[in-house]
This record gives sequence, structure tokens and C-alpha cells, in this order.
Amino acid sequence: MNREWTEEELEILRRDREAKVPVPITAAKLNRPVPATYLRARMIGTQVQTHQAWEEATVARLRELVRADPPMTDKQIAAELCRTITQVRWKLKDLNLIGVRDLSKLAKATASSTVRPAVAKPAVVLKQASAHPPQPSRIPSPRQPEKPMVKAPVIDARTLLNVALRRLERDLETRLKTVVAETEAGMMQAAVAAIAAKRAIDNRLAELRARPIEEAKPEPSRPSKSTAETAQAESSPQKRRPPSSKPAPKPAVRTMVPAAPRGPVAREVQAPPEPTKIIVLDVPAPSRAAPQDAGPAQTSGRGGWKSVRRDPARVAAQARGKATSRADAVDLAQAAQVAIEQFISQRGVTKAEAAASQSLVTRLQARGYIVVREGDGWVIDQRHQIANEAELTAFAEARGISLGMAA
Repeated sequence: MNREWTEEELEILRRDREAKVPVPITAAKLNRPVPATYLRARMIGTQVQTHQAWEEATVARLRELVRADPPMTDKQIAAELCRTITQVRWKLKDLNLIGVRDLSKLAKATASSTVRPAVAKPAVVLKQASAHPPQPSRIPSPRQPEKPMVKAPVIDARTLLNVALRRLERDLETRLKTVVAETEAGMMQAAVAAIAAKRAIDNRLAELRARPIEEAKPEPSRPSKSTAETAQAESSPQKRRPPSSKPAPKPAVRTMVPAAPRGPVAREVQAPPEPTKIIVLDVPAPSRAAPQDAGPAQTSGRGGWKSVRRDPARVAAQARGKATSRADAVDLAQAAQVAIEQFISQRGVTKAEAAASQSLVTRLQARGYIVVREGDGWVIDQRHQIANEAELTAFAEARGISLGMAA
């Protein structure tokens, strides 16, 4: 459907018609078809070609010229009637006079006119012209009144709605592609960051294994203020009590966690030991039970039973915020995975798991296992080599993870 003509385009068309600019040039300037430009020029009153009406006398003269002997060509008839060849041919077709002339005679006359000298041709034409009565003077046809401008048809609202919907669909498609590209880029960045963090953890673990671990020396215990006050209370004669048959309560064993040494540790100046106080009692003091050596307290943790006493190097590393064991590395990996899932969920993009093996891998990673793809198989915790999905399923089922749970 051609677009509607604007006032600027109509003004350009009027100006070009007044300047006798060819219509094809104006059509190219306005980026419109040539026939449509011709039609619009006629509609706004700038006639491209003056219309010549065919009167009855002119039509009768045309019939005589067509039936003349020898026959005349279209060019000769057009010159006789002061019209163009195209107008004569259209009128001959309209009057069904195309096959009236003898074409063979016309061809012979044309051929003989080319052979004969040019002097003999005007005499024949003059005799033929004198035989016919004088042609009445042509009456100029009155100029037709200008046609009013035809308003462009009103565009249907449904068409406008369809165009708007197509435009909106293209915009949404472009935005969706942009969001997907940004999401993929973010996922790649998060994965690269997680890999870099894991690599830093591995390097730190290697450094700690290579570095000799120095045993932390326990600080010398000092008598507390409460102990001194208790001794003075026992030595006072007013508060002497008869000895009881029950043994003295066993003092609670406190586990000392040495602080992480940072930098050179200054040696503390030990105070001189206090003199031992001798206490004389009327009744012999009850014998105290020999203190039993309490073994190091045990506690249950992620890696099984382990001692509460902590490695000084590990304490120092944790004070600096770096992982030194598999448990810390697993916690860091899980935190990275949670960050990636949160990044994806905030952008409304989810990725469906392709197979049951991927589901098992996801559940194993949620349990704290480090699963890395290697060829057609997997490597779990850098020590378990899994060749195919059957071995992966067996490995997961041995740890309480089945395909039903993964689904």
C-alpha cells in the first residue's frame, strides 16, 4: 500500500511541473512510482499532457485517411491530423480500423518511396491533398475544469494495531536476546571467579603442607586471685572446719587454645615464684585423690572425630580469612555455588538439567563434594576417578543419593 502524500511532496510536484521537469525525475526525487506520480499530477490539476478530444469531423477524416489508396503510414496520418502517433494508434484500435489498410501495398509504397527521388514525392502528396476538400479549422477544446483533490483513504485501526504489535514483538525479541547475553556473561564471570578461588585455596594448602609446623608453646600459668584468697581463708584459724570424709572435688580441666602468633613474639619476663606457705593443722588433712590424666577432649566434626586442640598454622590462616582444609574449601565452593544460583534467579533465567547424571552431580556438589568433568567421566575430590554414569550412580547410592532423590 502506497503511503499518503504529504503537503511538502505535493508542493515539490507542483514546482517541478511548473519548471517542466520530467515526471520520472520528480518520482525518483520523491521515492515514488512513476505512474503514481503521473496520476497525482493529474489529480492536483497540473496536466502532464493536454487532452485533445476527437470530434466527429476529425474521426471522419481519420477514416478517409485510413482507406486512402495508396495507403498511408501512421506517421503520415498523425502529421495530417496534427496528433501524435500514439493517439492515432489508440483511436484506430478503438474504431477497429487496424486491419483496413493493405499492409502489402503499404510496404511496397514505403519501399518505392525510398527508391524514388525525393522530388517526385511532394507532387503526389499535393495532388492527393488537392483532391480532398479543405479541412475545417480545428476548434480548440475548452480547458477542463480542475478536479478537486481526492482525500487519501483513512487507514483502518486494525492495520495500525497489527503494525504496532509487530514493532513491539521486534523490540521484545531484541531485549530478550540482550538479557540472555548478559546472563550468560554473568554466569561465565561467576564460574571464572569460583575457579580462581578454588585455585587460590589449592595453592594455599600446598604452601601450608610444605611449611614446617611449629608447635605452640603453652603460656606459663599464673595463680589467680581467687586461688590466693582461698589459701588465705584456709590458713585463718577462725574458719577451720573438721575434715570431711568425702574427697575434694576434682578441678575442671580447661583446654587452652594458644593464640595465633603474628610477627615476632616477645618473650615474657617470668615473675619469681612465690614462697610456699606452710599450714599447721590440729587434725591431719584428708588425703586427696591423685588427679587422673584427662586425655584431650574429643568432639565430632565434619571430618569425623578429631582433637579440640587446633593447629597453630591453621589458627593463623583462619585469622587471615583463608581456607586450610577440605571442609573450608567445601564451604567456599558451596558459597560460590549459592552466589551463582542467586545471580541466575535474580535475572529470571533457569537452566534445566539435561540428564540424570547432571542431577547426581548437582546433589553431590550440594553435599560438599568437588566434582570436575574430565572427558567422558568425572573426578570427585581429586581422588575418585569415575569413568561412566553407572559408576557415578553407584558412588552416589553408596552415599545415600539415588536417582529418585536427584529428580
